Amino acid sequence: MLVASNILINIMSTWKLIQRRCYDLLSYKYSLLIILVAFTCIFIGIVHFGEVWLTWSKEKYEAVFHSFNDNILERSFQKQLCQHVPIDVVYTWVNGSDPVFLESLQKHVSIMDLGVTASRFSDKDELRYSLRSLEMYAPWVRHVYIVTNGQIPSWLDMDNPRVTLVTHEDIFLNKSDLPTFSSPAIESHIHRIPGISDKFLYFNDDVMLGAEIWPEDFLTQANGQKVYLAWWVPDCSELCPWSWIGDGSCDHACNTTLCEFDGGDCQTTSIPVDSEMMVESADYKYIQESHEDNNNNNINNNNNRLLDILANNNGTYLSQNNVLSSTLRTLSSYKLGTFKSNYRFHNRSVLAEPVQNETYAKLDVKEHYKSTLNNLESKVLHNNASNKTSNHVEQLKRYYDLLNLARSNNSLKHGKLMYSNQWKHNSRGLDTYAESLLYVNKIYNAAYGLERRRVPAHMPHLIDKWIVNNMHQKFEHEFRKTSSHKVRDPEDMQFAFSYFYFLSSEKRKVPVDEIFDMFDTDKSRTWSDREIRTLLSRLYPLPLDYDLVMEFESAITNCSHRMNLPKFIDVPPGERYLDSTLPVVSKELIVNCGSISRRMRSKFGESSRYPHEIIKAGKNEIFEMLTSNVSLTVQLLDEIRKDPKKFICLNDDMDPSRRSENEIVRALLDDFYRSLYPLRSTFELPAQYRNRFFHRHELFEWRARRAKARNLLLCLLTLLLVLTFYRVFCHYMRRLCRIRELPAFFV
Repeated sequence: MLVASNILINIMSTWKLIQRRCYDLLSYKYSLLIILVAFTCIFIGIVHFGEVWLTWSKEKYEAVFHSFNDNILERSFQKQLCQHVPIDVVYTWVNGSDPVFLESLQKHVSIMDLGVTASRFSDKDELRYSLRSLEMYAPWVRHVYIVTNGQIPSWLDMDNPRVTLVTHEDIFLNKSDLPTFSSPAIESHIHRIPGISDKFLYFNDDVMLGAEIWPEDFLTQANGQKVYLAWWVPDCSELCPWSWIGDGSCDHACNTTLCEFDGGDCQTTSIPVDSEMMVESADYKYIQESHEDNNNNNINNNNNRLLDILANNNGTYLSQNNVLSSTLRTLSSYKLGTFKSNYRFHNRSVLAEPVQNETYAKLDVKEHYKSTLNNLESKVLHNNASNKTSNHVEQLKRYYDLLNLARSNNSLKHGKLMYSNQWKHNSRGLDTYAESLLYVNKIYNAAYGLERRRVPAHMPHLIDKWIVNNMHQKFEHEFRKTSSHKVRDPEDMQFAFSYFYFLSSEKRKVPVDEIFDMFDTDKSRTWSDREIRTLLSRLYPLPLDYDLVMEFESAITNCSHRMNLPKFIDVPPGERYLDSTLPVVSKELIVNCGSISRRMRSKFGESSRYPHEIIKAGKNEIFEMLTSNVSLTVQLLDEIRKDPKKFICLNDDMDPSRRSENEIVRALLDDFYRSLYPLRSTFELPAQYRNRFFHRHELFEWRARRAKARNLLLCLLTLLLVLTFYRVFCHYMRRLCRIRELPAFFV
């Protein structure tokens, strides 16, 4: 009790002493100000220390401080996200009604291209609604970048920290390529946006979201990136579908430059077909009109005769297929109005003898076609008994389809003076987008081998900027040429198509030691008999042949006798079966055994460089073309309302001459967007506000002037405070200086 009372007395005396000292300190005139300044400095120091500690902690304890709330809504989606991958979104946008833009377009684009490109730049406010859909259905994205030529949407909130406006000057390496009005040229540089995430979603401004999406719609840890593919690449010509290329059968209509010479199927053919001769001949050709009028009926009759031959001779084998080839050649030359003279028919092939004076003579197509059909019919009737019919009847039908296609091909206008390259570029009736697909397809066929490819679906594309960098390094010349185009060009590297087929086509060499580790499931650095059995089941077709197993084991045994590698001491028990004769199968043994390593490399020596999964599109996306037909537009929009997919893309295919209908369609489209996305997003200004500036350089100039004015005002305020402080405390400073001088004075 006495001790407790003494402790209490000491505490009370100490507290009273502290009180007296505080009162003494507060009795001074400026003590309160000094205390306030001291506490402020301590508080600022604590805050700075806390910031440094948080930064360090986020790096050290990443699992604890995972930034699942680093997104456009700044809310945590940790419960919904299976994986945390920072993903940004990139939009490309242009305001086609901007007078500055239109003036630049007329200045840098030729009049012929101007009519084609003007409709591509119309703005129907899709970007506003696309951002609304993004906030509704993908709020987990981290940041939004909008790539423009410097234009600012009038409704965009430029003070939103989650959106950044990027101009072409910020991303183009070669500034001489600017200004550009080509979307492929712009797309080829979007991976260079400063600060963009390693993986980002690329949106066209006319792509909307109709349901919730998550990163797993584009990327999974198990299978890598998902690649959504839609329809096939357009055929290389009207006479040759891609399914005929490289099928092991020589199709003369495919033996052209555009169709890559039938994928090598016609390598034994010494002459090109007539379409090739047309492209490589003189600069201009005059196509006569008279042949078409005189021989049209004859062609129809002869085609009907072909059908009769097929119907009356079911199961016959046509051994002389080249007769049809000659017919096709004749018809092709008839369509072009020229045919090389001195043709001779020899045995079963059609050979062209050289013409020394390089002149072309007219051929009586009617008589030649008639005699060829008679010859064909007689050969069919006399060869019923000796043939295997199924493949050759199909081939005959294929040639018949070619004849019909050639007859109905109206891309070349008779009686007109025509440029020789027109067939090569324009006769297919494809737009620039389709032509660029064929251009990239041809480049990738040369780089990765002949393949029938599909077009990526119209939807947001997940892009890895490091993969794009590798793609640019491999196809540097092609992408440099794409970047230099002012408008869309048939020789553009179409961005999504190039990216996804580069991703899926790139391979890497797998070393033998890595293949060994793949089958070394117990990580013992030796193969057990069970692991060897697993390897054999993947090397050879099932059921395994006993001789193959014994031959494989003998090869391992022979290699071990030749190399005399040191045996492992720590071999796990149970590696060998009781009746096994195999030695210790170590990694060094397999790597140095040529016969075994060659077999493994042939089967497992090549794998995809980038993990990916091919998915057939059509289930989660809607892609439609809007026309000037009002009733069809209403029906289309109602169908989308009824069953909205995850990805909605409505493209403009309206007729510019039907202005009144187009206005109604635009009003219907705006009403459709408002019905699906009625709420204003955080990226938009309030309805009563509009951006003061329409171009970023104007905004930056205004901000620079505002910063100068603010700095000048701060300087004036600082000067005023210094003068005020000096006037208030000047007499105290003088007195302090006088007191310090007194000792010297007394001495």
